[in-house]
Amino acid sequence: MGIMPDYTFAGAGVRVDGVSDGRPAQKAGLQAGDVIVQLGDYNVTSLDNYMEALGKFKKGDTAVVKFKRGNDTIEKQVQF
Repeated sequence: MGIMPDYTFAGAGVRVDGVSDGRPAQKAGLQAGDVIVQLGDYNVTSLDNYMEALGKFKKGDTAVVKFKRGNDTIEKQVQF
């Protein structure tokens, strides 16, 4: 998806430490500091289950990514 996770984050979800240029995460508008909480139908509570959920999608698939930015919860379409 093109994110660098924040490995020090201890909360629920996966906090984005950085986004790769031109990759699906950047195209969907994710930014450093966002916390991914859902990917498609899969709740994201840790880096492990984020990676597991990511493995369910193939190139060309689309899904909604739900993430928190500050106090806001945002949903965006992402194409893998």
